[in-house]
Amino acid sequence: MSLYYITTSDWESFLCRLAEGFSLYGLRAVEEKLFWEEVAPDRVNEITVNRYRALQPVKSFFFPVKEEVTLAPKEKKVALLGVKECDIEHLKTMDAIFIGGALVDPYYAVRRGDTFIISCDCDDYLPSCFCTLIEGKPYPSKGFDINISPLKTGFIAETGSAWGEKIVSSSKELFSEAQPQHLEEREKQRLKITEAVKENNKDYTWSNPKIIVDSEFVSKVWETGVAKTCVECDACRFACGTCYCFLLSETSKEWSRIRTWDSCQSTGYGRVAGGANPRKTKSERLRNWYTCKLLYRPENFGFYACTGCGRCITVCQGKIDIRRSLQRLKDKIV
Repeated sequence: MSLYYITTSDWESFLCRLAEGFSLYGLRAVEEKLFWEEVAPDRVNEITVNRYRALQPVKSFFFPVKEEVTLAPKEKKVALLGVKECDIEHLKTMDAIFIGGALVDPYYAVRRGDTFIISCDCDDYLPSCFCTLIEGKPYPSKGFDINISPLKTGFIAETGSAWGEKIVSSSKELFSEAQPQHLEEREKQRLKITEAVKENNKDYTWSNPKIIVDSEFVSKVWETGVAKTCVECDACRFACGTCYCFLLSETSKEWSRIRTWDSCQSTGYGRVAGGANPRKTKSERLRNWYTCKLLYRPENFGFYACTGCGRCITVCQGKIDIRRSLQRLKDKIV
């Protein structure tokens, strides 16, 4: 909507003001990993906004690992600082599931409406990042309230919603109009990180994963080349920003209903009455996850439910790499 420039010191002042009206969450670095953490107004200078995505998916703010869904949802104004493009793209799938269908999930809807998203361009990448392989890029272009692009002396702040414009206007003395040299610096940085991510994935020659998983659905590669080292820990599902399956349980002593994340890689996920299981093997269950992300979601929603964030690669105890798996399927490497 609008492009502004703000210095580094004024940016910290802006965040202090923002933290007075929102519960502010930012990224804290622990060696090479980034974690979401609530930030007090006097500690805004300690958080990281750029680099790359956090280890935890942003979906956990809207769809918690465990929550009681008995009473009406509570409202709470939250601001997320440092959201990356891959997470913004994840929210397209979550929105389609929880608020885009015939029924709206009230808990998700309230949190989504109460959350102010400040995204940021990536200026670094992890070895597991592959957004450029899956029709993505390492910087946002939509889906945010404000996006910031780090510069040498400050940031370009781009508003993406009326809410974002309102928040900037409330501190308009801290912002100025972005100048051509600021935009030129931003474009150079974006081109540099895009080429770096492409170079990181130069060994993978596949494209159009939808066709790959569809045409190789009955391939032996699923068992011998993809799921062979899977230990069924469910980490890939819980780290994924677009997995939305859940279990509902009710307490016995005092009635309440609890919702928790579920995983289609678990043996009992597909089990039905009488003990039958349409996906008995781990390779069948892992194949289902790939087809869900790369085939079924494009057919249903028109976009992939994988954005190349690489979290599944990072957390996999069996060292399964979705990029390598797709390459094996493409090349039929058993």
